Amino acid sequence: MQFSEDLAVDDFLRSRKSPFTLKDFTREMSRKGFVLSQKEGEEYLVDSPYVSWIENGKFVTRSAAFTNKFFSFTLTAEEFKNKMFVPGSRFMPFVDEMQNPASWTYFYDGQKIPHRVGTFRKETALDLNILYGEEYEVQYIAADPAMVGYDLASTDFELPSEVKVTGCDLERFIDSNGLRAGDRIVCRVINWDKGWIEIFPQARQRDAESGIVQLDAADHERLLWDDLFEEALIKILEKDGPCATIEEQLAFAFYENLEGLCSFNCGSVENYLLHSKKIDLELYGVETRLWFKGQDVPAVGKWNKGDMKKNPSELANLKFKIPECVLNNFLRDFEFKKEKDLTLLVKRMFPGNFSLTEDERRYVLLHIASRHAIIKKQYNYFADFPVGKIRDEALGLYSRVCSLVYDVESSSANFDKFPQNELVILSQLFGHINRILESIDNNPDAAVEDQGTLSLSLEGMEYNFEDIEGALRSVIETEKRNNFTIV
Repeated sequence: MQFSEDLAVDDFLRSRKSPFTLKDFTREMSRKGFVLSQKEGEEYLVDSPYVSWIENGKFVTRSAAFTNKFFSFTLTAEEFKNKMFVPGSRFMPFVDEMQNPASWTYFYDGQKIPHRVGTFRKETALDLNILYGEEYEVQYIAADPAMVGYDLASTDFELPSEVKVTGCDLERFIDSNGLRAGDRIVCRVINWDKGWIEIFPQARQRDAESGIVQLDAADHERLLWDDLFEEALIKILEKDGPCATIEEQLAFAFYENLEGLCSFNCGSVENYLLHSKKIDLELYGVETRLWFKGQDVPAVGKWNKGDMKKNPSELANLKFKIPECVLNNFLRDFEFKKEKDLTLLVKRMFPGNFSLTEDERRYVLLHIASRHAIIKKQYNYFADFPVGKIRDEALGLYSRVCSLVYDVESSSANFDKFPQNELVILSQLFGHINRILESIDNNPDAAVEDQGTLSLSLEGMEYNFEDIEGALRSVIETEKRNNFTIV
């Protein structure tokens, strides 16, 4: 029942083209046979990646925000040579980031345009996916259907010197309309849910003898676009900081300036970054963000300083939460190792410095025992064996990361006293390891198929953790010594 309900919710949110209230949402779900309370409806909307804004008490979906909004990019020399364009990360943030770019469908003047596969230098392919960040661009390229059979894990996440990429066939526009490298492709999403994109290739005017491009009013409009985009982006960086992803940074910047930034003669993020003196792609822990050029991205800023302040009087009541998917993994690991004593498992699940009252300990043990009875009844050692080792590795890292997270949070030192880059990396590691354990819990078969990639990822995370642990624990220990009083 829950699965069908989730699908119905996603279907509504992926296709909704106008703002709506919570009442509109619950009424529509009721029509589909799913009765939601106001609280349940609100939880769905707040947690959904398809809902991004609330205005005047109304929710706005990504689909409503970006359908039929213009964006553009310029055709590169290698794309021209291959008679195609590669969407890469250039469609960000107008499309569904969870869809594979190779799956998008293109239209021109109402007619469907076929896909085309081209061969590109690795460096060019990386540039075309640059907004995914260094941490993800290689994976996006390797996930292209044209790269089927290429085992990224076996090459330590290194791409070959040439890669195959799927894109949109431009042969008719190059051969008949004179489209050339440096010319612009204007696009707009006409169906966000299905990934349908309408394109408007724009061949530029060139001098008949010299071939030099003749500047026109559209070029001047794009120069003004760059200034407007920079102003919008700086406002978002100062107000919302690094956000969750580059995609989110761009979504906020564009959404707050849709009319000015989404005109037909719009510029592009990639072209702006090529000559910007103020904004660049900067490292943010083990990830990448748009940020002020040459500056470190801090963990604490105006956007989160109020949330990051600690109240020492509240720390005694801090409750360390174990997500259900993580608990499931611990219990399957318990069975995998053929252990017998659940009290020892409780110790392993919680950080070393974490203390439970006797009542809390009884409650936790009762909950774990109840969940264990369900897991044990369904558990099959031989079926679980392929994923058992990778799960154990992930839980080992999870315990170490959680222990440091807890010690940082329960330290009397405020967050701005910790080295910022190390604090960012710790937060990212905590999020990544939780997502890995969630994926193992939800789809163990996929984890087995992707075992090589997961092992490499965990190994890299181990190295990152070892790099930051000393610096963070140094602040914790210093603060302990400063608070120590001789009586």
